[in-house]
Amino acid sequence: MTKNNTLFRFITSFLFHQLHGKVVLAFSFSFSQSNTFPNRKQYVTAASSINKMNTYSPIFQLSANFITFDLDDTIFPVEPVIAHADKALIHHLGTLGCSTTRDNYLRSTKIIRTELSKQENIITYTELRKRAIKMEMMKSSSSPTNEIIISDKIVSDCYDVWEQNRHSAANIYLYHDAILMLEEIKEKYPDVIIAAITNGKANPLKMTKIRKYFDYCVSGEDNDVFPLRKPHHGIYNVAMERYKELCKTRGTIVTDMDEICWIHVGDDLANDVGASAECGAYAVWADLVGEEYNQTASRRDVNTVQPIWSTATKVEIEKRTLLNREAKKYISERITTLRALPKAVQRITKLKDLKRNVTKF
Repeated sequence: MTKNNTLFRFITSFLFHQLHGKVVLAFSFSFSQSNTFPNRKQYVTAASSINKMNTYSPIFQLSANFITFDLDDTIFPVEPVIAHADKALIHHLGTLGCSTTRDNYLRSTKIIRTELSKQENIITYTELRKRAIKMEMMKSSSSPTNEIIISDKIVSDCYDVWEQNRHSAANIYLYHDAILMLEEIKEKYPDVIIAAITNGKANPLKMTKIRKYFDYCVSGEDNDVFPLRKPHHGIYNVAMERYKELCKTRGTIVTDMDEICWIHVGDDLANDVGASAECGAYAVWADLVGEEYNQTASRRDVNTVQPIWSTATKVEIEKRTLLNREAKKYISERITTLRALPKAVQRITKLKDLKRNVTKF
């Protein structure tokens, strides 16, 4: 073994013995300490060799300690969920005498965000929606004192209607294999901590069908996160700190995240794959195939028509496109169905344990 200030490479050979025979298999590869995960070529080579084995040496203790999920277009399709919430909001506004449409409301959100981007001002998605709600109510008000009539309380109540319907819709539109996938992971890894990492206000703990599988949720709007939402490392760092805190309450002190098998799953190359991998996660790209998944990531490109609910500016979309291309090199696993995730997790844990045991020699 050789070591310098920036690179620590291990080159070793492992012997694997079949329990019912005398067959011995040896192979070698190297790891860089500059990354907390092997590069794609190393991953594929090692995982392929491991998966050919039927049995393993007792040195391997397969485990998944920490699995984090994006939510929108990863656990449920964002488009119908947002549409459902918007419809409920527009109906509620109508009961208050505000006659508007979804198109008008969404147009207001885009106007507000465009103006803010010119000032390089960032607000939460919640605040964005509240401002759009107030704008639509002001348009419908003929009273010269509409600023007084449209109180913050009224606006907040309207937003609450939107958020409640967002969570109920997420339950309705939950991907067909999401629960089966979560059940299998919990069965294989009963001690795993599962968390959600999302930029918005979606929260699995408020979704009756899946809340029992999640330990906590980190939102880009949390006080200890905002404005450091994806793809900023800040939101992932908060997720890791909460993981350590939860482990401590369970009697385990985590001092080195490199010893933890952390897997992040998400549909967005820039926000989920690239950003999480740079923070030390094994990144699983949920590139789900089929109309039943109805993912929108492929439509969030500068050369395509944006989803109707998207408020991203052209500059933001162009930046995201570049980040997406860069993020592809960080993919540890790509899955096309959620049902395929448990096996992807198993392949990653085998490699993680292999890497950990390499460092012991």
